[in-house]
Amino acid sequence: MVVTVSVAASRVEVWLAVPVGDQRRHAKALLRRAAAAVLGVGAYELDVAREPGGRPYVVSRSVRVNVSVSHTRGLTAVAVCTGGDVGVDVEPVRALPAVALARRWFGEQDARWIEGHDAALRDRALLWVWTHKEALGKARGTGLARGGRLGPVPLPAGGLPPEPAGRPVALREIFPGAGLTSAFPEAPEGYVLCVAGGPGTEGVPVSVTRVDG
Repeated sequence: MVVTVSVAASRVEVWLAVPVGDQRRHAKALLRRAAAAVLGVGAYELDVAREPGGRPYVVSRSVRVNVSVSHTRGLTAVAVCTGGDVGVDVEPVRALPAVALARRWFGEQDARWIEGHDAALRDRALLWVWTHKEALGKARGTGLARGGRLGPVPLPAGGLPPEPAGRPVALREIFPGAGLTSAFPEAPEGYVLCVAGGPGTEGVPVSVTRVDG
């Protein structure tokens, strides 16, 4: 029998690294390193497995921890959660036809929120919504399938929230009773990073560590 781990207090550890060589292999190796550090074991003691839907998890000595992986141009992100399901997504900020893409991929409310930003901020606003939906989908174990692109996310009335700039962040419920949480910890310059959690992750702290590949 495999049980979900309880390692001290629940927390989410996110490791970021510039990929070296094949990015998928690099992501798997980074995931093992991060999970081993959280569990206090050697990476050789870990097995990385996947649920039928494709969501990864890590097993060590019949103990399971939930994990998530995201790799994009120039950066790999892995998340390890000791208190529930977790999802992570990272995207580089770049020039995009933000309004057109929002109207193609998202619902009307999301598209209006993105369009309401100054033109210089619309790319980042689009990626803020995209990474939010992607991370939540990973935390649910469905990705963007089953209507994930149209699923609601909390859209701040004042527009893009300020970046945390080194301040600690914790997972917060996206809507009352939703059973899903999210946070936007500080990301490397030029990237948007979102972490999401499943039921039971309200208030779980998120830490981000940058490591060598």
